[in-house]
Amino acid sequence: MSIGSEAYEHGLALVLVAGYAGSGKSEAGKMMSQATGWPLLDKDTLTRPLTESLLSHLNGDPDDRQSSVYAENVRPLEYESLMKACWENLECGVPVVAVAPFLAEVVDDQWAARTRRHCSRLGAGLEVVWVDSDASSMRERLTSRNAARDTWKLANWRQYVGSISLERRPVGEFHLVDNRITAMTPLAEQVESVAMVLSRRYSEGQA
Repeated sequence: MSIGSEAYEHGLALVLVAGYAGSGKSEAGKMMSQATGWPLLDKDTLTRPLTESLLSHLNGDPDDRQSSVYAENVRPLEYESLMKACWENLECGVPVVAVAPFLAEVVDDQWAARTRRHCSRLGAGLEVVWVDSDASSMRERLTSRNAARDTWKLANWRQYVGSISLERRPVGEFHLVDNRITAMTPLAEQVESVAMVLSRRYSEGQA
């Protein structure tokens, strides 16, 4: 499902695939990369070893993603690293599919405006894909992947779910992918549909 439509003149795209932990955004990002042929940059893949090392250096838990130590000292560096890698690819004329929660970013009007302006200066357009899910689906995926960084969430599930808003949606225009276990349309079909829209939009921009 695509929300909003924007006349497009650029030939490059920065596609941000965002959502909560366990929403399935990494899987959706891989599918998007495969469908478009655009390179994939996943925040966890790029930064996790450094994140864990830095948290240990700060006398924290390397699997922590909840504390102020992580939020104030580590998270900003993760996103700075990811976005710099995105900008460098766009500067080289390479479109990018970037995967990360982007929870604070996609609801921030100023962040979205700055990012769109930066994209525009590089001859690129910004596309946000929000991977939606529900609490039971996310819990099932987190349990299945059995990652240490999810231990706190699963052990304190009610507290965690109470701290997030499942009604969160990005500001401005975005593409919505329904990845609840009960979704009527498989994730692959939904991502393929969005990928086709983006491929047409940006191939036309290059014409």
